[in-house]
Amino acid sequence: MEHKPNKTELISILICSRDRHDDLASLVHSLNKTAPSLPKEIVVVEETHKPAPIDGVKYISHPVLNRGIPYARNLAVTQASGEIILFLDDDCLITENWFDTLVEPFQDDTVVGVQGGVTVPFGTNSFGWAESILGFPGGGIRRVVEAKGEIGETTEISTLNCAYRKWVIEKVGGFDENLTLGSEDYLLAKQACLYGRCLFVPNALVFHEPRGSLKKIWRWFVRRGRAEMRLVKLRRIEETNLGSILRRSITCKFILVVLVGVFSPGFFTALLVLALLAYAILQFVRYFGPWKLSKAPLTTFFLLPLVKLVMDLATDWGRVRESFFD
Repeated sequence: MEHKPNKTELISILICSRDRHDDLASLVHSLNKTAPSLPKEIVVVEETHKPAPIDGVKYISHPVLNRGIPYARNLAVTQASGEIILFLDDDCLITENWFDTLVEPFQDDTVVGVQGGVTVPFGTNSFGWAESILGFPGGGIRRVVEAKGEIGETTEISTLNCAYRKWVIEKVGGFDENLTLGSEDYLLAKQACLYGRCLFVPNALVFHEPRGSLKKIWRWFVRRGRAEMRLVKLRRIEETNLGSILRRSITCKFILVVLVGVFSPGFFTALLVLALLAYAILQFVRYFGPWKLSKAPLTTFFLLPLVKLVMDLATDWGRVRESFFD
């Protein structure tokens, strides 16, 4: 096993950005104001036709060619000098002690990756809170409150807010550039965890802007569904396969209700209403605890089944679209 970081070892913070230069500049300003106990560099990779270097960072631009975020992240890694690599989304807001809290676990040389907590900013609407309570992105506020402040092992790491040892990223071959729509960080995490321990550190917290509307959530989850099918086609993760997708599909469950209704036409409407009611009750029961602990508004609680249904249907449509139309 490679060595663990020391108090003088350089740590690289990597930010990949497109079409959000103002958010990017604001985040860099916040990072430059921090005074961590460990030395750092900031590496920015921006996809743009109009490069605009930012003071205090190592700035790399590349033209808009729609190569996808895996390409940008791999490019950023090649420019990083640190032994520990931090990834952060350009629209995040960091919290006090975020940096030190995220990298502290690397004092244990068995740790190869760390995921930090994610929540939504103050003033977020009820739809945005619902996204986070349902666990998106990066586990959302649900993952944070369920951790109860305790660090735990995980195989689920989102590059929204995470860190890896550089050698493990290189060992697995970086981010798969075939996954231009997403899931590249999911795949990298699964591979990285084969080389050591990965941890979830809830107190290494960032605020991340949510989609905040059903329309944007729909588009986001259509993309996630398409990305999932591309990952299945690669056949690199055993548990992500067609069978697992069919078991999780809300559309498949709806089809079963329809088939039962065909043989009991007089009860079809009642069956459909009962199925939707059961679905809503399940979401209320499953997410009541995270909602209560999150201190989100009451309207969020009642929106949870609707937002979850939109997520599920959009994911299924993305899977179908990628399989048969794209």
